Amino acid sequence: MAPENQAMNEELKQYVLLNPGPACTTPTVRQALLTPDLCHREPEFFQVMRWVRDEIADLAGGAGEWSTVIFSGSGTAAVEAAVISAVPADRKLLVIDNGVYGDRIRQMAACSGIAHHVLHYNWTEAPRPEDVDRAFAEEPSLSHLAVVHHETTTGLLNPIEALAAVCKKHGRSIIVDAMSSFAGEPINVREMGIDYLISSSNKCLQGMAGLSFVVARRTALEGLVSVPPRSVYLNLYNQWKAEEGDNTPFTPAIQVFFALRQAIIETRQEGLENRFRRYREAAAALREGMEALGLQIIVAPEWRSNTLTTFRLPDGVGYDALHDAMKRRGYVIYAGQGDLKTWAFRIANLGTLTADDLRQVVAAVRDSIEELRS
Repeated sequence: MAPENQAMNEELKQYVLLNPGPACTTPTVRQALLTPDLCHREPEFFQVMRWVRDEIADLAGGAGEWSTVIFSGSGTAAVEAAVISAVPADRKLLVIDNGVYGDRIRQMAACSGIAHHVLHYNWTEAPRPEDVDRAFAEEPSLSHLAVVHHETTTGLLNPIEALAAVCKKHGRSIIVDAMSSFAGEPINVREMGIDYLISSSNKCLQGMAGLSFVVARRTALEGLVSVPPRSVYLNLYNQWKAEEGDNTPFTPAIQVFFALRQAIIETRQEGLENRFRRYREAAAALREGMEALGLQIIVAPEWRSNTLTTFRLPDGVGYDALHDAMKRRGYVIYAGQGDLKTWAFRIANLGTLTADDLRQVVAAVRDSIEELRS
């Protein structure tokens, strides 16, 4: 057997994942992938799909008036589906850009020929609602605002409730990329007035990678019938109409649905408030421990999320060396993005991790730094 094939057949080591998804899951979620072979057009699958869709809408606070549309694809698939499906041809999109994922939304609009205006901020700076208010007042053609809730570029949490209030004032719609915040930060689409909320199976819901979804107002979805499609696969209206009729236009990731069902069951068992508290406590343990080591957090306390923290690299230690030292200890940390990759790194605490787990992470960082400086 060739060495590379032998390596592929060796049992994978279980690492503690400190990247912002895919996250550490439970054995029962992983076991749920082992379903019998199943045709995606049989009632046994559609029963699971409808249950998952209804549960996600309910977890988002939108049962009844909001509906879930699920795509087989990474989180970016659902974000792009919402962005390119929601904005009419004669209107413009307002984009908040204070990180890599805000800029990715801008790229989606540009690639699809959607007219757009961008509000730029520094990566550690939260957007100002008054800027959105001014933009809507000055440009009547702006019909939608797109914003990332948790900008995992830095771990900054954008003020979506205040931004949604501005949208309501002007009669505009808001598209919220809640990829790494849904089920990890308090979000209620009904109370906040969110028209489109987007997330995926493998972040704070603690399922497996492969599914992404849009939780949208039914009235907004119904209105999309008049918007000319900009994609075949990422057509939000067509996908929704098929799923509403217990159907699917394309072959879905069947086994990942079963894992997501189990993850939602376990989310219900833990309780959303308890999960929020666990994430907050884990983040606090991480931040307190890392600051005690002399490591600086780059986002101000008032804008920090529950699930990810970006630290300056310690003096004299490069990211690659730190990553490898941590991996030898069983942990996978995450690089900074853009210019940050030369002087910062990220640690996420979503998934099944606890405060005690993060205290062990701090100890591993301490030992890694000592090793690299010796």
